[in-house]
Amino acid sequence: MAEMYLTQKLKASVSDLASVTEEYNSEVEDIDESDDSRSVRDKSYGIKPDVEELEMLLEAYFAQINGILQKLTSLSEYVDDTEDYINIMLDDKRNQLLRVSITLNTINMIANAGIVVVGLFGMNIHIDLFDGQPRQFWATTVGTLVGCVLLFLVYVWWGKQRYLLFQ
Repeated sequence: MAEMYLTQKLKASVSDLASVTEEYNSEVEDIDESDDSRSVRDKSYGIKPDVEELEMLLEAYFAQINGILQKLTSLSEYVDDTEDYINIMLDDKRNQLLRVSITLNTINMIANAGIVVVGLFGMNIHIDLFDGQPRQFWATTVGTLVGCVLLFLVYVWWGKQRYLLFQ
């Protein structure tokens, strides 16, 4: 902790340099080398600074850093939760689109079945059924339409039953 008082260390080193410079300039040679090095060490490390202020300052910085870390952690969790929520919403919309796509494909298949029936009756082949009365034409047309609607209703019923089983 004492090493963190940089201003006091700087002042001590400046005063040490000034005293060393004065001693060099005055050319005092009475003091031997071991006493001189010991006096410099005593001046720089002999000061016992008050470390309570430094501890309080470090504790305040630690509290601020801890608060910032907590905020960043909660923000990171919030971002992760938001990302998960958005992914869930996207998955739900994707599933809805798939259901609509499957329904439209099924309607297309049923319409194609009706087109096959109409195509069979539209051929230029001589069959006694084709030489019938106009009521036979309407009966075939209505029967084809009713068959297609029944196929679609069976599809919807089967799909609902199957969907309810998976929930």
